Amino acid sequence: MRQQDTNLLAGRYELGPLLGAGGMGAVYRAHDVERGCDVAVKLLRPDLASDPVARRYMYGEQRAIGKISHGNVVAITACGTTPEHEPYLVMEIAGGRSLRDVLCEQAPLTLRRVSAIIRQVLAGLHAIHAAGFIHGDVKADNVLVDDCDRVTLIDLGLMRSQSEVAVRDGFASGTPDYMAPEVIRGEGAVLESDIYAVGSLLYELLTGSTPFGGGTSCEILMRHLDDDVVPPSLRCPDRMIPAALERVIMRALEKSPAARFHSARAFAHAISVATPHVEPESTCRIPVFSTAAPTERWQSGLAAHRKLAVGTQPPANRKAAK
Repeated sequence: MRQQDTNLLAGRYELGPLLGAGGMGAVYRAHDVERGCDVAVKLLRPDLASDPVARRYMYGEQRAIGKISHGNVVAITACGTTPEHEPYLVMEIAGGRSLRDVLCEQAPLTLRRVSAIIRQVLAGLHAIHAAGFIHGDVKADNVLVDDCDRVTLIDLGLMRSQSEVAVRDGFASGTPDYMAPEVIRGEGAVLESDIYAVGSLLYELLTGSTPFGGGTSCEILMRHLDDDVVPPSLRCPDRMIPAALERVIMRALEKSPAARFHSARAFAHAISVATPHVEPESTCRIPVFSTAAPTERWQSGLAAHRKLAVGTQPPANRKAAK
């Protein structure tokens, strides 16, 4: 269903301008005529309206209503299905800009600020995990930061129940720069997969680049599987990164889920311990190599990715934007 001046979605939501589109959904500003306030309405992208996988993710996102209530997670207030049988979500309008925009415009962020932002991301992630879900697409584009540095974790489109992680549909979904090795191999996401994504985000905020950013989607995926992480202090030597914080990052980015932090709360605590209250800050500018990559979906499995690495490129492949 698309915007029509004379129709109200579900008899109460007047669709307005497009706020943004992601890997699977399009989000519109809307006016709730019953409550007299503006909200955000998410619909499937028009080209994915009949895609069964996209529809399943959308219905999975609907199941979060009433189960996740946290100040660092966008609130889903209603859901339903349009007369054209398209699922929709109604959400609060979260204030702020994407963390990617903040990084591109204000880098380098101070260690104190990076620590505060990431710990809020982890607080929201802990609420999602406690409710029995895995986010599945934590990245700079899915974190909003307002003028007071309050953080809202958005886009629950790839979120799935922890009880469903063993269900395989033959595809791996996510954003290449943040995808954990087990997800790339088609083994399914676990809680520690979200930890890996936050580790990649923390690395990006400190160095200006995700651990394996640059090149095609397939090249990035293969580096997650095969390459060692360059310690952030070597990637950005002019930045004063505490050794304790670097150890925390490297643990979050371990290839094996068993070697990572096993909860968002434990990860956040380790960051708090590793970041001093007062730390020296370098005034150097860091080059920001931001991919601004969309969520994508590929045929999963190690063999499939190795085949892509030497031959056919995955659908919707793209070069990283410098």
